[in-house]
Amino acid sequence: MTEKGAIAYAEATGDDPARSVDRGFAPPMYAVRLIAGLWRAVYQDPVLGTADQLVLHAEQRMLFAGDLRIGAQVHAHGWVKGMIGFGFGDAALIRNVIADETGRVLVSMECTLAIQGSSDCPPDGRRARALDRGEQVCTESRLLDEHAPHRYADAADDHNPLHLDDELARTAGHPCRIVHGMCTLATGFAALSERLLRDPDDRVRYLRARFSRPVLPGSEVTYSAHTTGAAGTYALSASCGGRPVLKNTWLRLAGQNR
Repeated sequence: MTEKGAIAYAEATGDDPARSVDRGFAPPMYAVRLIAGLWRAVYQDPVLGTADQLVLHAEQRMLFAGDLRIGAQVHAHGWVKGMIGFGFGDAALIRNVIADETGRVLVSMECTLAIQGSSDCPPDGRRARALDRGEQVCTESRLLDEHAPHRYADAADDHNPLHLDDELARTAGHPCRIVHGMCTLATGFAALSERLLRDPDDRVRYLRARFSRPVLPGSEVTYSAHTTGAAGTYALSASCGGRPVLKNTWLRLAGQNR
């Protein structure tokens, strides 16, 4: 992991590098940059027989056990947990693990990649845990401008044409290219971090999100965090034009004072 790469990811998501990079570690969502090639290996497998622009990031779960230290050597691997029926198509469930040189796991992930087209896959039987929302802790708005997809594509090594090519995005049923789901999520985390990460030792421990609606470049997204009744656990929401773009999204923090 390089400092240059960590800074690029922070800047692409509106994060302040001083929050992490200046302290020697990458932003937590930078983990997706480290496994981007593994995701591509799955959805570009000839067995699926699909075009890149027909693949949509639907859900993401991340468990953080350690910091992504700049300059450290890490190892990433992944496997397909299974295929499920998902919405109007199918989805691949991908598990990923990032470990340090000693084999200690730093980040564990499960990603749901929805693929347009139907098969005989059994329907998704998983149920996300619902959290009651309490008091609103903070809210922030961020503009994901016309260049946001290109900045994020370079920073996250995710050049799916769904996010970069208007014509190909239209063949997938979108009005134009759309912002990466992880860009929307990471931008929101960066926007709310100043209020949520109150102590220098605070870290995100667990994060889950469902991308319920694509965000178009040039859109303003409003992010909010609510208490849930559990210490250090917040329900997150994001909306664009009054419509939710994240659902069933929450994070749990860990630190010396939690």
